[in-house]
Amino acid sequence: MATNTTVQTHKRRRSSSSSQRVTIPHWRIMALLGLAFLLILRMVLRLGELQVVQSADLADKAQREINQQVTLHPSRGLITDRHGNVLAMDIERESLWVVPAQIPANRAPQLALTLAPLIGRDEREILAALTDPDKYWLPIARWLEPAVAERIEMLEEPGLRLIYEPRRIYPQNAFASQIIGATNFNGDGISGVESYYNTALKGITGTLTAEFDPVNNPIAIAPQERRPARDGVNLRLTIDPFIQHMVEDALKASVEQHNADGGTILVIEPDTGAIRGMASWPPFDPNRYGDYPSEVYSRNPAVSDLYEPGSTFKIITVAAGMEAGAFTAETLISDPGVVNRFGDQFHNWNHGGNGMIDPAGVLYHSSNVGALQLNEMTGAENFYRIVRDFGFGASTGIDLGGEEQGIVHGPSSPFFNDVLLLTNSYGQGISMTPLQLTRAVAAIANDGMLMRPYVVEEICDADECTVTEPTEVRQVVDPGVAWTVRRMLVHSANHYAPVVWASRTGSWADQWLVPGYQVGAKTGTASIPIPGGGYDPSFTIGSVVGFAPAEEARYAVLVKIDRPKDDIWGVGTAIPVFYEVVDELMDYARVQPDPGLVSPSQPW
Repeated sequence: MATNTTVQTHKRRRSSSSSQRVTIPHWRIMALLGLAFLLILRMVLRLGELQVVQSADLADKAQREINQQVTLHPSRGLITDRHGNVLAMDIERESLWVVPAQIPANRAPQLALTLAPLIGRDEREILAALTDPDKYWLPIARWLEPAVAERIEMLEEPGLRLIYEPRRIYPQNAFASQIIGATNFNGDGISGVESYYNTALKGITGTLTAEFDPVNNPIAIAPQERRPARDGVNLRLTIDPFIQHMVEDALKASVEQHNADGGTILVIEPDTGAIRGMASWPPFDPNRYGDYPSEVYSRNPAVSDLYEPGSTFKIITVAAGMEAGAFTAETLISDPGVVNRFGDQFHNWNHGGNGMIDPAGVLYHSSNVGALQLNEMTGAENFYRIVRDFGFGASTGIDLGGEEQGIVHGPSSPFFNDVLLLTNSYGQGISMTPLQLTRAVAAIANDGMLMRPYVVEEICDADECTVTEPTEVRQVVDPGVAWTVRRMLVHSANHYAPVVWASRTGSWADQWLVPGYQVGAKTGTASIPIPGGGYDPSFTIGSVVGFAPAEEARYAVLVKIDRPKDDIWGVGTAIPVFYEVVDELMDYARVQPDPGLVSPSQPW
């Protein structure tokens, strides 16, 4: 009984407990509903902001993630000589770029160690590039050799990109280097034709706007917007490869033989102004221009270096006086060897006199005393007017960068004085470039017509080519004056013929300067100014300038040898080179010899 009573009691208690109801306060339910409503409202507002307010910006950002605009680089134009031989061109080489975000941090050190010997850079520099957090991608090596690029490609590193880009090369190395010039690592010309025609040569960049995949390749099926690059123009130079090689070899041999500091040889066509040969020493290889001092690769001495021409300038002195009508070819003056003017003494190179001489005698004997007397007859106004007409003191207009104008102090200059008029008559106190003097003498050979010199024969833009037309600048002297001066220079050239024959045969002999041809020429020993005033007592510049043949000249030539160590007068150094160059030119141009030339004493 007791047991049953206990069981019944337990059942009653459980039944009583299960019948009790759990209740939640009303305020708590309302709070939960309110919170849920706010969360839903927040989501709706955020969705509205993204779908409506920021829709355009977000879409634009999304497009920018896959849409990119890349630059399409044009090819820089070819440079060739007049016969089409390539002097400068672009080739495609692979450059190594890196995308740091795609290089695993634990892989970067080993990768840097692997790349260092391949690309020739310090592994620490490479590691810094591989782990640069601020760059999307950046170059670490440019213009790899094909074998190196192939080894890098075999690494199969997604963060390394090999991208083709053009590299400028010069197949003939140092040949005609001062004319061609060089380009820097950005592909811009820094000297020569490369600099002067830089904008035209480099072309116009294009763009490609498209969707790109994760490895930066354009997606072919996606819309693309392409503005093609426009390649640079091609230039054909006036330089004749035979003549250029010949003058470069002749200059090199002379500089080395006489231990000279440098030199220049120029060959110009008098009737067109076209430069057929232009060489200066020392040359440089534009493929590695950085290995040379900047003054070597950035300047062309033929157009950039000024010098006092010495006695070669007497050609201009005689031509100016005759053009001004101050004297004639028959005018006689007394040359005692030494004269006094304005408290100063002026003398010939050997202090010796030549008696009564005419203008031809002034050139033949290279008389300083005779030249200054001719300038006194001409007068300052006439002399400097005609000097400037010959182009001295102004740019020639040649299509090369870095051209100097020269220094001419005429009557209007604050530096002018009466003594300057006298010293200018024999080429002291006046400075010019080798090109200016050669062009002026070429005008004498061209019946007094001065031409604009040029080095680019033809410019081709795609299929359209423009040939450079010779440009007449001005008639400097009357054709009759030019003819008379030419005959004087033929006579003057024969004065120095024995020097050539002695250098070739070891003995002196009466011969024409270039046997079989009438050649007009004048020598000059140029003094070298030194800082603080005066002239270098130890060294000079020897030069010869002239043309051949004397009538209907094919070429005007200047040979200039700087500071030869074994010839204080210099002319003995330059004359044999001038002969060699002119002799080769006459053969190359197939100019028929004059059968009547039998003796240098033949009347002219």
